Amino acid sequence: MIIWRLILLSVLIYATQCDRSFLVDWDNKQFLKDGEHFRYVSGSFHYSRTPSSQWEDRMLKMKAGGLNALQTYIMWNFHSQVNGQYEFSGDRDIARFLQLANDTGLLVIVRGLPYACAEWEFGGLPWFLKQTNVTIRSSDPNYLAFVDAWLDQVLPILEPYLYNNGGPIITLQFENEYGSYPLCDKKYLNHLVKKFREHLGPDAVLFTTDGYSTSYLECGALKSELVTVDFGITDDPEACFADKKKFQPYAPLVNSEFYTGWLNDWGQKFTHVSAVQLVDSLDKVLSLNASLNFYMYVGGTNFAYWSGSNSGLLENTYDITSYDYDAPISEWGDTTWKYFLIKETVEKYLPPPGVPVPENSTKASLQGVKLDSKGTLLIYFDYLANSSDYQSAMYPKTMEDLGFDYGFVLYRTQLTKDYPANVSLEFPYDGIGDRVTILTAMSHNHSTATYLGTLSNDKKKALSVDIGIELFKDYYIVLIVENRGRVNYGAEMQDETKGIRGNVTLNSEILVKWDMIHLKMEGMGTTILPPPDVPPELAPVPIVYQAEVEMDMEDTFLNFTSFSRGVALIDTFNIGRYWPTEGPQQTLYVPKGIRKSTKFILTLVEFEKRSDDAMVDFLNYPILNGDVA
Repeated sequence: MIIWRLILLSVLIYATQCDRSFLVDWDNKQFLKDGEHFRYVSGSFHYSRTPSSQWEDRMLKMKAGGLNALQTYIMWNFHSQVNGQYEFSGDRDIARFLQLANDTGLLVIVRGLPYACAEWEFGGLPWFLKQTNVTIRSSDPNYLAFVDAWLDQVLPILEPYLYNNGGPIITLQFENEYGSYPLCDKKYLNHLVKKFREHLGPDAVLFTTDGYSTSYLECGALKSELVTVDFGITDDPEACFADKKKFQPYAPLVNSEFYTGWLNDWGQKFTHVSAVQLVDSLDKVLSLNASLNFYMYVGGTNFAYWSGSNSGLLENTYDITSYDYDAPISEWGDTTWKYFLIKETVEKYLPPPGVPVPENSTKASLQGVKLDSKGTLLIYFDYLANSSDYQSAMYPKTMEDLGFDYGFVLYRTQLTKDYPANVSLEFPYDGIGDRVTILTAMSHNHSTATYLGTLSNDKKKALSVDIGIELFKDYYIVLIVENRGRVNYGAEMQDETKGIRGNVTLNSEILVKWDMIHLKMEGMGTTILPPPDVPPELAPVPIVYQAEVEMDMEDTFLNFTSFSRGVALIDTFNIGRYWPTEGPQQTLYVPKGIRKSTKFILTLVEFEKRSDDAMVDFLNYPILNGDVA
C-alpha cells in the first residue's frame, strides 16, 4: 500500500510540473505563465545584504505589498572568496532563499551571474581574478575558465528551482549593463548563453538589462534573448521603451531597474526620491502593460567590506555601509509611506495579495555605553593575523600580488640610518589604494609608536607627509592601508589594485625590505582584551576600544557619539565601516539576527583620533541623512 501511495504521489508531482510553464510569447509580445498572459511586478531584495534569519520577514512584506515576484543578485564573490572554494550555507544558502520565496508565493528573477554591479565590492566578481592577467567580462579563454567553473557550481543549485521544474525562478540574467562596458564582446555574451543552456535547458528564459538607448543595447544585448532596460521616475516611459522596441520589437516590455532611490557615498548628501513622483511614474509604466522591477524594494547593509566604489577623476567615491537606498522597505525591514503608496498603485493592475502587512519589528535602545581603550591596534598581531598573513619583499606589493582579499594591510620597514626632523615621506601618484594611516614605531612589537598622518589617494599627483620629528636607525615606518572597496562599474574595474602601488621614499631615498601583514579585524572580537601595557592616553591611532554589552534581543542602531572613523564588530561579526565625521551615515544597523544572545562584545577599531569620552549609544532609530564634511 505504501509503495502505491509513493507512486501516486510521484505521478501527481510530475503532472503538476508538466502543467507549469513560463515562456516568452514572441508573436504577441507577452509572457505566458501556464499558458496565460502574465506580467510581473517585482522588487529587488539582495539576500547577501540581510541576515538569513530575516529573509522571511522581508518576503512576507513584499507579498503583502502587492508584488508577485522578487529579484535578487547572486554575488559570485559572496560565495567564493578563495579560488576553487564555494560556500552555500547559512547567510549564503541560495536554495533556502529560493524555497522561502516559493513558500511565500513569490516568483524569482535571478541576476548577477557572473557580474552584478549593485554598488558591491568589485561588482560581485571575486578579487582573485586580479591575481591573474585575465581580461574580465570578455571572451578571454582564461577568464571564461573562471566563469565556467563558477557557473558549474551555482547553476545546478538553481536548476531544480526553475518555474518549469516546480520552483519560483521565471527568468535569469546572464550579463548586466554590458552596454555600458567598453568591450562590446558578443562572443562573450553568446558563450554565457550557451553555458546557461547547458545547465538549465532550452526553455529557461534568459535576459539582459541595459540603459534604454540603442547605443547601450547594441553592445549589451542579444536579439535572440529577452532584452530589458532600466530607467527612473524622471524619464518618459514611452520614450525609454521606444528604443528598446526598435532593437527588439517582438518581446514584452520590461524595466528591470525602476529606481525607488539611489546609491549613497561617504561625504555626499543622502539621496531621497519622492514617493509621490515615484507612484505617478509607476502608474505610467504599468499602464503600458509593462513588467517592472523596483530597484531597490528592500534595503540592506554592506556588512564588513562588501561596499563598492565608483571611479572618479582625482579620487574614487566610496559607498556608505548602509544600502537603505530610500527603499519602500528600509534597511532594517520597516515598511514606509512609500511602501503603502506603491501598494495602492500596484493593486490597480494586479489582484490584491489578500494577506495583511506584517508589523514592523521592535527596536531596542541603550544609552551611554562606555568603552575601554585597549591600546593601539599595532600590539595585537596575534589576534589579527596568522603565519599565512605575513609576507616580505624588497619593495611594497599590492594586496592582490600578496594574495590578500579585503580590509587592511600593514606595511612596515626598519630604517637603516638616522633622519633629521622635517624630512618628507612620499608616495607615487595614484599610489595609495585607498587610504593610509602613517606611523613610526620605536620597537618591533610597536607598543610605542607615533602617529604621523593620514592620506587618501590622488590619481593626478604624488602625496607626502612631512615628518616633524627625528627618526633614528632601527625605527620602523608603519603604513596601514585600507582597501575601501573595489570599483564596481566601468572600465576601471579591469586594472585597479589595492594597497601600496609603487615605491615609497623617505627624504627622496627609496625604502626597501618591507614586511606586509593582512589585518583581519574580526579576530579582535573573540574576547575581551587585557589592559594594555602603555597608558591609553599615549596610544596612537588606530586604537582598539571594547565594551561588554547586555541589551534586549531586538534590532538596534549603533551611534558613534564620540568616535570618528573605523570598523565596528559585534562579537566577531563585522557590521561595517563607520565615519560620522564625513557623513551622511551616522549610525550602523545592528540586526538581532547577527547576535547569539542578549550579551555581546562591542569592539571598535578607531582610525581617526583618540576618543576622550569613549561613549556610544544604541538607538531605536537610524540616522542616515546627517551632515557631510
